[in-house]
Amino acid sequence: MDVESPASQSNEPGVKALARRLALCVIAAGGFLAMAAILHRALPNAVPEVTPKLDYLKAHRDDYDTLFVGSSRVYHGITPRVFDSVTAAAGKPTRTFNLGINGMQPPESLYVLREVLAMHLPHLRRVFLEIASVGPPPDINNLTMRDIHWRDNQSLVDGARRAFLNAKSAHGLAAFQQLGNDLWSSGLTYAQNQWNIGRLDLTTQLNKVANRLGDVMLGPSSDGYLPVSHPLAPESLQTLQRNLKAMRDGTLKERETDPLNEEAYVRIKNLLAKQGIELVLISAPETVKNYHAWVDAPPGLRLLRFDDPQKHPELYVPEHRLDSDHVNDAGAQIFTRELAQQYLAGK
Repeated sequence: MDVESPASQSNEPGVKALARRLALCVIAAGGFLAMAAILHRALPNAVPEVTPKLDYLKAHRDDYDTLFVGSSRVYHGITPRVFDSVTAAAGKPTRTFNLGINGMQPPESLYVLREVLAMHLPHLRRVFLEIASVGPPPDINNLTMRDIHWRDNQSLVDGARRAFLNAKSAHGLAAFQQLGNDLWSSGLTYAQNQWNIGRLDLTTQLNKVANRLGDVMLGPSSDGYLPVSHPLAPESLQTLQRNLKAMRDGTLKERETDPLNEEAYVRIKNLLAKQGIELVLISAPETVKNYHAWVDAPPGLRLLRFDDPQKHPELYVPEHRLDSDHVNDAGAQIFTRELAQQYLAGK
């Protein structure tokens, strides 16, 4: 007959106590995550540059079948009135909204598009997306809501993959430091977004700012386009001329394809296609910031390019420019007209 030893009898209460503690920890963690998810939904991010446009689009969900998404080169460079007038004259009328936002590039622009898809706009048929290189990592010591608001599950996965990709370009200890910094930056911003760290105070403050900026962000015609015109500064003119010469000579630095960025465009194309929405990539008439960004365009995905001063000379003359990377209002009229014509021509 086996007799349980005194040692095993004395260990049993300790094991049960440990199991109870672990169970309580799991329950507490689950409750925290559930409450975080509820608060995250109840207190949506308020980002002065982004929220007014998304809110307006949601409130006018039946009004538009065409969207332009991108940075300031879209925001101040594409006018829906001109685009719609060209398509109407061609017998293919559109109703267009400019969802360009200053400084917006991947992954943020792709997140904004996912937010648009979640609205299930009933008449949306086409999206023009500015192709751009991936933005730099944020300064984790000076984070803003703009750095945090787009950090969803997809961005966490993409951020981790990019961290490992970037680490491959470094060597030795530097590679591990690079990997650690990138993973920490991605994880920290994700946690702040999903777990609402500082959310209540930031949301209250930023909602007030967003409300004040709403009308300005939407532009004078409430179609998302904000015209800007001022004389080209002498230093900007010199930069424009220097960059144009380098573009014509073929000496302006180009970059290699970013495989993760290319993959992200395929993914957003597939998401749009599920709702019957066409995706068209566009490269704006610029000379520095995203020059050669078109190399990330996936094969088979339509791309309309305007970063060639030989093919689009009017877009690069000083009287149509704000600086080396932006057109002014006069340039925007030309850019939009040429874009609409190129789209309609199927080129």
